[in-house]
Amino acid sequence: MMSPAFRSTAVCFGLAVSAALWPVAASAQIQPASEAAPSVAAGSPTAPVSALYAALGRVEHSSASFAERARMLAPSIDNAFDLQTVLQNSVGLRYRTIPEAQKAELLNQFRQFTVARYVSNFAPGGNDTFTVDPAATPAAIPGEQIVHTHITANGSTTDVNYVMRQTAAGWRVVDVLLNGNISQVAVQRADFSSGLSSGDASALIQSLKKKIAAFQGG
Repeated sequence: MMSPAFRSTAVCFGLAVSAALWPVAASAQIQPASEAAPSVAAGSPTAPVSALYAALGRVEHSSASFAERARMLAPSIDNAFDLQTVLQNSVGLRYRTIPEAQKAELLNQFRQFTVARYVSNFAPGGNDTFTVDPAATPAAIPGEQIVHTHITANGSTTDVNYVMRQTAAGWRVVDVLLNGNISQVAVQRADFSSGLSSGDASALIQSLKKKIAAFQGG
């Protein structure tokens, strides 16, 4: 059996959900990124991750509905992640063949999916402790930094590292490494591949909608 901390981060990577087993439910509406709260100060690569963890702590201690907790967390997801880059790298080369209108809908559903995944995983009553190392370290790609963090639940700790890239909006997450080496982007690429065909992402969009419903129902 996985430890609570490992199970939490595994679910965050989407490893523990079989979307086909869940019916499509009404999606919790999350405010668009343009309506989100102002960005976290961008001077340090650790700042967006620290802000994300603070928000996750608030979500765990909230008794609000799933939809309200999703709205609470969404601005911190927007401020921490470069979701466009994460999605593009998760899809791979076929991303270039997707029509622009589908790309916009795919990004919207991927954002909803990312928020719902975190809200479902860090549910009310959780006792996770989040620790962010004060200094980032250089990543393999020049210019990128790795923020090292640790999530502890019931005495068990899992290392979760964030690959950060400097963007026009500041430092943003472009990949997450479970136990220091399991890439979220790589896991998602394998998961998303079955929902893609040449020039068409409609199956992947529907798959993400089902996964959003699964997280809401869990």
